[in-house]
Amino acid sequence: MGVLPSNPVSAVYRLTPMRSITIKFMRTMPSLLLLCLLPISGCSGFFYKDSTTTPGTGTSATNYAFVANTGSNTVSGFGISTTGALAALSGSPLTLQLPPTALVVSRDNKFLWVGTVSAIYGYSIAADGTLAALSGGNAIANAICSDMQVSPDGKWMMVLSGSGDSIALFSVNADGTLSPGPNSGIGFTAKGTVIPKQLKIAPSGAFVVAAMGTAGELVFSFNTTTGALALLTQTLPPDATSDNGIAIDSTSTYLYEARSGTNPGLVVNTVSSNGNLTPTTATTYAAGTQPYAVALDNTSKYAYVANRTDGTISGYAIGTNAALTAVSGSPFSSGVAVQSLGADSTGKWLLAASYNGAPDLSLYGFDATNLGRLYAVSSAATGTNASILALSH
Repeated sequence: MGVLPSNPVSAVYRLTPMRSITIKFMRTMPSLLLLCLLPISGCSGFFYKDSTTTPGTGTSATNYAFVANTGSNTVSGFGISTTGALAALSGSPLTLQLPPTALVVSRDNKFLWVGTVSAIYGYSIAADGTLAALSGGNAIANAICSDMQVSPDGKWMMVLSGSGDSIALFSVNADGTLSPGPNSGIGFTAKGTVIPKQLKIAPSGAFVVAAMGTAGELVFSFNTTTGALALLTQTLPPDATSDNGIAIDSTSTYLYEARSGTNPGLVVNTVSSNGNLTPTTATTYAAGTQPYAVALDNTSKYAYVANRTDGTISGYAIGTNAALTAVSGSPFSSGVAVQSLGADSTGKWLLAASYNGAPDLSLYGFDATNLGRLYAVSSAATGTNASILALSH
């Protein structure tokens, strides 16, 4: 794995903050139950943690991480300090009646929405991160939630249905409630065996991609003014292969796919205006066992893949035409069954949620001497089966 500099914190890679969509990696309840049956083993002991750094206390304003714990029906909230400390927010964790299947933070960081198999619940986020239920704790919308995304302009909420046959569309009201959009979304019939995994809206707002497991990707055009969605293409993966997680770069040019099965690894595609996906190379970039999620740093210069079965994170430098090169020290140790990743709003930290804990939530810093390399900074217990990670913008 190599050795990090003796004092990596003195050379932290401070990335340029960018506004990017940060919800990560939702799963339907059937998928969650199947995941519980998978043989999982974690990795530890080969991830450098800087002994000279003690994360401080206190949180940066509006820099928060929320974790959905599907096994305990809770959502945990943490403030992220300027030194990477994770501090539980007042009133955390929230207790729900049903397991959370999706999380998303509003673009202005004023609201958190929690999706379940039957409805969406809303919470206001106070200046100190404290959550307060909207509508008296009652559901603010009905939906079978596999994943949720908010448009870059903050006006629209999209919900990928757990049934894998529609995307529901809501307009976001000033008080955090949701109203059916003028077009109410779109229904579709995908080819192959559909297992809805993740939804992503391009930073440009021009298109939307849904990862559908063994049914590959669906690409939709999106009109940010009217809310209209239109299905453009479906791209099927190779046989016995599942596309589990996706990420779109800051220029809305490249789509990154975390793929497991017979041809596992990280795949990079260009996205054309008509929705066609074209691989940048015939090569599937090697990762660990069962690549499950992918996230980009806030500069789109580095990509990271969560490898669920072996509990590691693979890191890559992104070069010309999105060519990837493994960063020094990759893969990096993470929790057992790591399955959700996200870069925080400051660009200083990468966070990971692990379904089987040890730890539930991990926070990493970026090393400036060996660019793209990660080092462990802090961690926290969240609840049973940390599955979904949502970060403030």
